[in-house]
Amino acid sequence: MPEKKASVIEAVAPDHRKLTSIQASRLGALAQIDAKELIGQTLSGLNEKLRWKINPEWFLFREICGRVVKKDPVTGVEYPVPFATVIVEDTDCNFISYFPVNWKWGWHFPLFCHREVLATTKTDKCGNFCVWVPRFDIDWILYWRKLRICFDTIFQRPSIQELLGPVLERPFPPRPGPDPGPLAALSNVAAGTLEALAGSAGRQLARQVTALQSARSFGAQDASAKDLVDSRAFATELPPPLPEEFQRALSSHAHVAGESRANQHDAIRAAVALQLGVDRKAVEGFNVNQFIGPFRRCFDINIPVWQRVLDVPDITFKVTQDINGDGTEETIYSEGFFDVRWDAGPLPNVKLVASSQAMESHTCDTPTVTCGNEPAILFAGLMSITDPAYFDLNLGYAIRPNRPINSMGRPPAQTPFLETLQLYGCVNVLGAKFYRVQLSSDNGATFSPITGLAWNIFPLPSGPPKNVFADGSGWYPVLPNPDQFELGNMVLEWPTPLLGKYLLKVELGDLNKNVLPNSATVAIQVDNTAPTVIFDTLRWKFASEPESAFNLADRDLTVPCPTIHRGSTPQDVEVQFNVSVSAHHLRDAFIYTAGCGGGSANLLPNPPSNTSHWHENVADNAVFLTGRYSIPASDLEGAYTFGCRANSRAMNPAGSDNGHLLDWLYDPVYLGSQPEIRVAVVNG
Repeated sequence: MPEKKASVIEAVAPDHRKLTSIQASRLGALAQIDAKELIGQTLSGLNEKLRWKINPEWFLFREICGRVVKKDPVTGVEYPVPFATVIVEDTDCNFISYFPVNWKWGWHFPLFCHREVLATTKTDKCGNFCVWVPRFDIDWILYWRKLRICFDTIFQRPSIQELLGPVLERPFPPRPGPDPGPLAALSNVAAGTLEALAGSAGRQLARQVTALQSARSFGAQDASAKDLVDSRAFATELPPPLPEEFQRALSSHAHVAGESRANQHDAIRAAVALQLGVDRKAVEGFNVNQFIGPFRRCFDINIPVWQRVLDVPDITFKVTQDINGDGTEETIYSEGFFDVRWDAGPLPNVKLVASSQAMESHTCDTPTVTCGNEPAILFAGLMSITDPAYFDLNLGYAIRPNRPINSMGRPPAQTPFLETLQLYGCVNVLGAKFYRVQLSSDNGATFSPITGLAWNIFPLPSGPPKNVFADGSGWYPVLPNPDQFELGNMVLEWPTPLLGKYLLKVELGDLNKNVLPNSATVAIQVDNTAPTVIFDTLRWKFASEPESAFNLADRDLTVPCPTIHRGSTPQDVEVQFNVSVSAHHLRDAFIYTAGCGGGSANLLPNPPSNTSHWHENVADNAVFLTGRYSIPASDLEGAYTFGCRANSRAMNPAGSDNGHLLDWLYDPVYLGSQPEIRVAVVNG
């Protein structure tokens, strides 16, 4: 796609930036002033000259904030990209828009774009950025779209909330009390249903909702799902459904709409030009492989399948980072279109997903490390592992998060760590040029160096990221100036093993890697195993039948396609639900039901139930949960869910959940199991 290259401008006060030609044309169109009189002027200067002659709001600014992240392609976890350059651009583009028949989405193919740099800024250590944009720039985008039928729709990317539709609607008639928000609604929807409605975004949403719901506790920060459902539904561009004749052409059969050409793309361009009723030269920049979308489709009027749209205004982003240390920043995000969901009200934050070559960080916050002249491992994430008020130095457990609950109150916990731990400490001591971390899994009988790990650190206040890596024997170079780097005091980014107690110590080496004195040994317990949940009993009977009816051959609901037949004249039924839960480090477990429509499975008072449990002491790692539920004959037919959620008490102290702000006296959830069985309840 032909495009004029944007050059980076100097960082100056927003109202002292000189207006670009695009800005001048936009402000001129709004204020009915010749754009030539505005080019090169500043808003501060124009404010003096044109005050009270044009809308004073156009001299104001609006703040656009966002985050640059790099997404793990396997787990979907988003890691911040620190200290990257964000270039904000005014953009005018010509598009060919494609609205395939029977699809509720549309796609746009860029033909030609003209970009001019509006502002530049840097991401912080967490990948966050903010930039001030003239109010008139945003007003022009909104005004331009509202002037044209459907244009305020077809350039909006759909959100997850739009895909979920009725799932998030409040019950009718409305119930008294405050709106419980999307978290309450989503918690009652099966993960498979969310995935069916919202694709891969729904699958990730289900995991996040489960974690948010399980981690809620009195006094903790409110974890709202609103930001989740407001986020972009499709994180990457999705290919459009191309016409069959295009598919044939791209398969080397260059014959489209009666035209046979040596180049497949020329044949497709000719066909598109024919659909649009324009000369083929007008679509010279069209490339069927350069698509953006999907976007919302307008249903107010009938739209042609192919449509040319000219001079579409937008504010776009480019992100650069020096990824190889050569002093030149490479592009890690570009060709972004319609990243901002423009609105007259507050603008939602922007998320820019950088390419795989970006140098990311796996943590934002770092502890304050005070070093003497001795090697040491002092912190796991933001938690001290040398302070007995927070950490059991002998057993290797955190003692504040996820404490037991019993008649005596909340005694100290035995909470292990999980996932990747950032270990911080001291290696920059007299004579040390190299260091490595030694690991023992047999209580110190043997130690071996940890090898093959690498991570990024970032110079302060700026500079190219530095990759820290070891030689084949696990030796890392000692930084002579760790305080001049973000993450400079991190001695290891350790992907923790599956389960067990591990001893670690730092070993120092001189210039020739001759071993110097070791650090003290630290113990760390890790547990990356999810609780085991077994459905022992899930059986039903008519409420009028004796207990023995649960054992009839057709009453087992753990079989494939479980179904409860309430009879042609529906009868009340009861369901017995028993579950066994076991974990190496159990936090809590509970069983639950989800009804169909206005119906529900109601817990009966007899026989006595035990539907939830929080571990009462550090050895309390198994529980038997039981409940008897009633499904009245008046309840709707449909699918009823019986499930169990069991949570490990293992946690990660990196600070992403703000546990350090609560002095670690909180109850986080990082890992759990949640099996469910859906039962069809039918009459007949």
